[in-house]
Amino acid sequence: MKEFKLSIYAPEKTVFEGNAVSLIVPAEKGYLGVLANHAPLVASLKYGKIIIRKNSMETVTIASLGKGFLEVDRNEVTILLTISQ
Repeated sequence: MKEFKLSIYAPEKTVFEGNAVSLIVPAEKGYLGVLANHAPLVASLKYGKIIIRKNSMETVTIASLGKGFLEVDRNEVTILLTISQ
């Protein structure tokens, strides 16, 4: 399965850094999925679950308790969160 680089940051800490094969995030108008080679995208995020699937098929779930932003560009995804747990 193809991977992309994923970085998730919250104030004063890195929440996640690594490779993923899929990502599901709580966007303003519903959940949004990202796979490798996704088109460039910028989206606002709201509170909810961020679900990351690694190549080993391991799933990581992060509870986002605030708003944030997602950027997808050239197989790199960056998420900035205002508050996370």
